[in-house]
Amino acid sequence: MDEALAVLAALLALGLAGALVTLRRARLRRDELAEENRRWRALAMDRADRVAIVSHELRTPIALISGAAELLLDRAAGELTDIQHDLVDTIDVKASEVLALAADLLTDARIDAQLFAFRATTVDVRRVTNSVVRDLRSLYPNRITLSARGASPRIMGDPDLIRQALTNLITNAARHAGEQARIAVTVRPNEDGVLIVVTDDGTGMSPVQTRELFRRGLAGKSETGNGLGMLITRRIVELHGGRCLVDSAVNVGTTILCSLPRRGQQPAADAGLAA
Repeated sequence: MDEALAVLAALLALGLAGALVTLRRARLRRDELAEENRRWRALAMDRADRVAIVSHELRTPIALISGAAELLLDRAAGELTDIQHDLVDTIDVKASEVLALAADLLTDARIDAQLFAFRATTVDVRRVTNSVVRDLRSLYPNRITLSARGASPRIMGDPDLIRQALTNLITNAARHAGEQARIAVTVRPNEDGVLIVVTDDGTGMSPVQTRELFRRGLAGKSETGNGLGMLITRRIVELHGGRCLVDSAVNVGTTILCSLPRRGQQPAADAGLAA
């Protein structure tokens, strides 16, 4: 009997020792993960700070260049020849693209560093879309049409982020579909919230390009793009609890559909970090 108790005690001791070792390892791993997360967060915040500085330094001179180009296009300095008009128009368009790139870089860095102040309010999506289309028509004249069906859809979200996503969607079509491609923007309510559809009849994409459209460093990347705008669009839509779908065929065109839920969602601490 005493021997059996001794064996049992030994087994219990071994089990307890094993449990203590397992617990110690779990605590060590937890501390390692916490330290790794702190290092990652510090790096992300440092990146966000540096991107904010670069973005600010870019935006001021580029905004002045864009303003000067618009004055020239408005003939403030006199009439332009056709060649001069085309050159100044190119300056204006490219300056606007650099400003959009600076905004995308800053948004991407802030989301990564969890520094973005998500400003949830009631957003009239049709009003925001009208404003975006009106601004982009000056850069891409006679190419963009807007169809808004049904009641004016309203959702809970961040109006600045939604505007940025819409701008990226339409600009991506204008830049990659071909100079003669027509772009149709549709906004309509559905049961859950609102659907935003951007369709073009341009060059289209292969299945591989379609799969890569929303991936970091690959989204829409070409000689005319940086590959960041569509990634930012996806991240913004997902921050609002929505999703983006794409359908494309070479030499037929591309359709991108983004759905945004009516109530949206307040991002969690790690929301938007998937890349």
